[in-house]
Amino acid sequence: MRKVFFLFLLLMLGLLPAENIYDIPILSVAPSIDGRVDSDEWEETLKIEEFYQISPGDNMEPSERTEFFMGHDNKNLYFLVKCYVQDKSDIRNFHCSRDKLSTTDRVFIYLDTFNSMQKAYYIGANPNSEQADGIIVEGIDPSIDLFYNSRGRITDYGYLIEFSLPLKSIKYRSGSDVEWGLFVERHIPEKNEEISSFPVKRGGGNFYDNYGKIRFSELPSNLSLKVIPSLIGNYSKHENLLTDEIDEDQKIETELNLFFEPSSVVTATMTINPDFNIIEADALNIEVNNRYPTFCPEKRPFFIEGTNPFNTNINIFHTRQIIEPKWGAKISGSFGNYSFYTLAAIDDNAPGERFLPENTEFADTPFGFLAFSRKFNESDDQIRIAGTFRKFKDYENYLVNLDNNLRINDKLGFNGQLLFSSNEIPEQKNLDYGFGYNAKLDYYNGTWYILNYAKAISKDLVADLGYIPEVDLSQIGNRMEFQIHAQTDQDFIRYLEIASIQNIKYDFDWKDIRSFYWEGMAGSLFKNNFQIWTGLEIMMENYMGKDYYMYYPWLNLQYYPIREIGGRLLFVDGKNLWFGDEKGKYGDYRKMETTLYFRPTRNIDIEFLQKYHETSSFYIARTLETKIKFQIHKNFWFRAIVQVMNNDLYALDIKDESIDIFPMFTFKPNANGALYLGASKNETRNYFEKNLDINTDNINYFLKISYTFDMI
Repeated sequence: MRKVFFLFLLLMLGLLPAENIYDIPILSVAPSIDGRVDSDEWEETLKIEEFYQISPGDNMEPSERTEFFMGHDNKNLYFLVKCYVQDKSDIRNFHCSRDKLSTTDRVFIYLDTFNSMQKAYYIGANPNSEQADGIIVEGIDPSIDLFYNSRGRITDYGYLIEFSLPLKSIKYRSGSDVEWGLFVERHIPEKNEEISSFPVKRGGGNFYDNYGKIRFSELPSNLSLKVIPSLIGNYSKHENLLTDEIDEDQKIETELNLFFEPSSVVTATMTINPDFNIIEADALNIEVNNRYPTFCPEKRPFFIEGTNPFNTNINIFHTRQIIEPKWGAKISGSFGNYSFYTLAAIDDNAPGERFLPENTEFADTPFGFLAFSRKFNESDDQIRIAGTFRKFKDYENYLVNLDNNLRINDKLGFNGQLLFSSNEIPEQKNLDYGFGYNAKLDYYNGTWYILNYAKAISKDLVADLGYIPEVDLSQIGNRMEFQIHAQTDQDFIRYLEIASIQNIKYDFDWKDIRSFYWEGMAGSLFKNNFQIWTGLEIMMENYMGKDYYMYYPWLNLQYYPIREIGGRLLFVDGKNLWFGDEKGKYGDYRKMETTLYFRPTRNIDIEFLQKYHETSSFYIARTLETKIKFQIHKNFWFRAIVQVMNNDLYALDIKDESIDIFPMFTFKPNANGALYLGASKNETRNYFEKNLDINTDNINYFLKISYTFDMI
């Protein structure tokens, strides 16, 4: 009987589908990356020609054919993607800057170079050879610029793109019989279609589960040292016409960045006297009548290169808290299922009031962050411990965090977070200790998405390297979505969603309700690139000991009728609460936001963004933002941003006006070199009781030149 059972078990195991592993051949002759393909140039390479339509269809046959080729030698990886198009007038081939390819036909290649199912590089290009690249961890980080070559060309069958990626441009597992993860993606914006090299499970928990496996018989190890010097010149002028005071400052500074990779698994980065002039301006937001501060994402290259490794509901690691560092250093690496990330920086002459209320001192302030994680199974399941540190003079803040990610099955997942802090306060003998937790349970089967979460933060929790807008808080919430996906690219309705979002906040002891929120919404995406979304928000806020109720019906329309134009309109109505008095007051609320994208030629990109918010009897807030980009060449462009703000707070007899201008010329001949020449100009006028109170003008110019030298 046992023999029969054993034979039956072997038979069943033999019937299980085996995982395909594609062997990547070593090429005897490297192909030329010139946008032209000779008849035998890619003969030795691996060829994949079975692709799947993953949107709008669910792993259906694509509307267009795609072929992918890959090979390598001891220096480079080589890729070729042939994209067939039945009607070549459908190809969108506008000129774009790096990482801004979303309006064009494009292909992306994803490489999980450690087969970790936690992190992957991606490189991409459009038919004009313009590039987009970055790293995927918990989200997409396009901040890094990998050095690779891409050449595209329109052909009689559609278009092709060739790539060569130097092995020294990436970190990877080297040695014999090395396995990586691979995923290839093609986007057809005219049809709103996405095509991939492998099936994608709708409702699957782990994005990396969709990767195919590739194998190299032998890969060499890498060792590199990169030195990036920069030169920055600044001129600033501050003029207060009310007091007739003028401050001018002119200086030239140097910056040095070092990147050292002692092995394929460890990277060290250091910056000295870093320049953080505005190269990418913050989005223009209306901050009138906001009860909590606006979150601003990190934009500075040193901090975001390599991806922020910490992304949880309670944010303890937000590097914009380091405002003006003298220097910074990062070390990261991975060994098998273990990985670590550490960062240290000193903020120059930081004001004490940031950490200690009513403290008027200034001092150099060190910050530190450390994270260590262990991955489990062949998925993104992991447990992680992290900590932050801040010291201002003799007063220190510590925080320890423990979090995990657990995929119970393909449909069910759990995330948990637990944190403790200690904070030293002047003139107190004891430390203040804080506590917090967060837990999320989500379910998704491709039709239903259900998220339940709970969060609590004690009054004494302090995270001086994080972003926590509220403390003394306990919160529970839920989100439910019903989704209908198109099954083919011929379906008129590509996507339909009905959702309900609700949460309720208490104080930390669960005694008093602080607020509650409910939103019902529905929307759909149609084949003709038209979207319509509508909903109703209802909320209660406890303000100054009293409960206030607000409601906001809204409508959002998005339409991209042709390749050259598109836009979005948002309308909101309802009743709003004014937070400007000790006693809350209501006003009728109206909001209209407009976004218009306009491409009169392949080389010019114009974007208009307008916002209008009004609470009757209290304020009107207006913003206008215009972005103009003139792409002279794929590596050579001019960009200008103009931001105008006008706020009438007539409840307080205050009026604010400002205009910001950010012109910039950029030349990037390759991933090793860059030149930025630009300026920022700000004019601000503040009126009180209709009289000019403050008039400020600021002008900054900068020239930044950087070049990467490969020393080893």
